[in-house]
Amino acid sequence: MDLGVARVEITQTCGTLTFPDEVDLSNGEAILEQAERLLASGTPALILDLTPCTFCDSNGLNVITRSQMRATELGIPMWVVLPPRGIVRRVSDVAGLQRRVAIAPDVATAREALAAARH
Repeated sequence: MDLGVARVEITQTCGTLTFPDEVDLSNGEAILEQAERLLASGTPALILDLTPCTFCDSNGLNVITRSQMRATELGIPMWVVLPPRGIVRRVSDVAGLQRRVAIAPDVATAREALAAARH
């Protein structure tokens, strides 16, 4: 079980921030800082991958919302990968996240959408 910060993967086409198992008050700000550093690094696109995340409270939603606002300011496309079911998906649906950010079922789909948008 990973209760720490997010895992970062950087490629030529995007940066992917994979959330830990749980996101709450104890680590939300550190994950947001990771996302902000990734956006500031000049990554051409950002993917927030919540697939391994089994618990996400309002701090996780805050990370997503603030990352989206910053990505928009910088003109960087961003996708969020949500698990198909479970508490993280339910919290995201109740919060109306799909009205504010692009949602993909998996990282491969998000990468394909980013590649299609570049062409």
